[in-house]
Amino acid sequence: MSSGNEAKPPISESPLSPLERLQLMVPGFRGYKVKDLIRQDDFLVRKTVASMLEEALNFIQRAEEEVARNNPFDPLIQQYETVLSDLRSLIAEVWGSPTGDAGMHDRFKVFPENLEKLVEYDLRLVDTAKAILDSAKARANPQVIDSMIRDARTYFIERQKLLIPEKLGEKW
Repeated sequence: MSSGNEAKPPISESPLSPLERLQLMVPGFRGYKVKDLIRQDDFLVRKTVASMLEEALNFIQRAEEEVARNNPFDPLIQQYETVLSDLRSLIAEVWGSPTGDAGMHDRFKVFPENLEKLVEYDLRLVDTAKAILDSAKARANPQVIDSMIRDARTYFIERQKLLIPEKLGEKW
């Protein structure tokens, strides 16, 4: 029986593949297998991540408001402000990524060697967004949440490099 304190097994030891886990976590996700649905799968992942992050933002705002009501000079307020700013920035990046722009779709091609990497980055991104949401609900230390936001941003940037045509990806 698990004590609940054990670390999650690495993706490779999970009984479900990363693709299967994503399909369970992101309704409608097909795994970039159907050429015409690459944009749709990308959108579904970004929508799921952004929704979790927006919900986390609301929890963090409420926690900050409660701290401010009790002590408007509490240094924790500045930490919350940093987290909220970083979270808003990440949400804007997720929603505003160039992956959805018209005209670029025809040039998108997810190569088989990148597909597994893309699915792993998607899974890490969704898992991290969920961890951010869970931490926000639990009123975790703002610095811990901010560290997770930085991790999510790294996963997002790396996944975007796999979706953007090579010449554009060099600018990232």
